[in-house]
Amino acid sequence: MAGEWQERLKRIITETGGVVMFNEPLARHTSFRIGGPADAVVIIQDLNGLIRLRAGCRELGLGLVVLGRGTNVLISDQGLRGVVVKLEGEFSRIEVSGNRIRAGAGALLDRIAEAGAANGLTGAEFLAGIPGTVGGGLMSNAGAFGQSIADIVQEIELLEPDDRVRVLKRTEVRAGYRQSLLPPGTWALSVVLELKEGSGRNGKAIRAERRAKHPTEPSAGSFFKNPETMPAGKLIEQCGLKGMRVGQAAVSERHANFIVNLGSARFVEVYELIQIIKATVEEKTGVELEEEVQVLPLSGSAGVRR
Repeated sequence: MAGEWQERLKRIITETGGVVMFNEPLARHTSFRIGGPADAVVIIQDLNGLIRLRAGCRELGLGLVVLGRGTNVLISDQGLRGVVVKLEGEFSRIEVSGNRIRAGAGALLDRIAEAGAANGLTGAEFLAGIPGTVGGGLMSNAGAFGQSIADIVQEIELLEPDDRVRVLKRTEVRAGYRQSLLPPGTWALSVVLELKEGSGRNGKAIRAERRAKHPTEPSAGSFFKNPETMPAGKLIEQCGLKGMRVGQAAVSERHANFIVNLGSARFVEVYELIQIIKATVEEKTGVELEEEVQVLPLSGSAGVRR
C-alpha cells in the first residue's frame, strides 16, 4: 500500500537527519517553474543518509533521480514517479587547500568562482553566474567563454551502483562538449578542481554580463547545444524565430537560445515549441539542433540533473 512505503521512507529519512516531502510539485524545484508532482522529494545531508536512502529505495522498488537546482531540466506536468533527491548539508561544502578546491556535489558552481577569487586563485571565473550545482555541472561538462569544468577537474569522488565509493582521476575522465564526465550508473559525491595563483576576469563583471544577455523570465538556461558552425541562438534568430510563442512558452526576445515561461507555461507547450524550432532550423539551414536541457521522463530512472 502507498501509505506503507511512505511511512517506511519517512522513517529512513528521519533517522538520517533528512527531510521528505510527499506528492511535491517539482515546479517549485526548477528554474523553469514547470513540472508536476514527484512521489517524494527527499533532502539528504550526508553520505550515510544517501546510502541508507538508496538501500531503502531498492528494497521498496522506488526509482531515484538526483536533482540539483533544477536549472537545466524540463519536467513533465505529470511529474516523476519515485524519489527525487536533493543533496545539501555536507554535499554543499567548499574547501580550499593551496591551489585546489574540493566541492561537494550539491555546492553551487557560482560559489566555486567566489571561493577561487577570495583565495587569490584563477581558473574558475567562467563558472561565475552559472546557477547549477557541481553534480549537474559534471553531468553536462558545464562551461562558458570557451572553458569547461573538465579543464580544471583533478579528481571526482563517485558513488558506484553497489554503493562503493571510488575516486576517478583526471587521466580517467573522458571529456567532450556538454558530455557527462561521469561513468554510466555512477553519482558524483564531490570534485577536486585545480586552479592557479593569480587573478582573472572579475566575477561581478561576468555575472553582470550574463544578466544583461539572458532573459529574466523563468527558463532552463541555454536550451540547445551550440553546433560547430554557429551558436544555436544565432541560428534560431536567423530563422526568424525570436519571440515565437506556443501558449505561454516563447523563444526569448533577448536571447534566442532560451525558451522562457511567460507565466503559466505547460510542458506540452514547451515541447511543441522545441519541435518547431528544431524542424525550422534544420529545414532552413540543414543544421540539426540537439537539446542541452534534459527532458525528464515519467519513470524515475537514476541520474543527476542540474
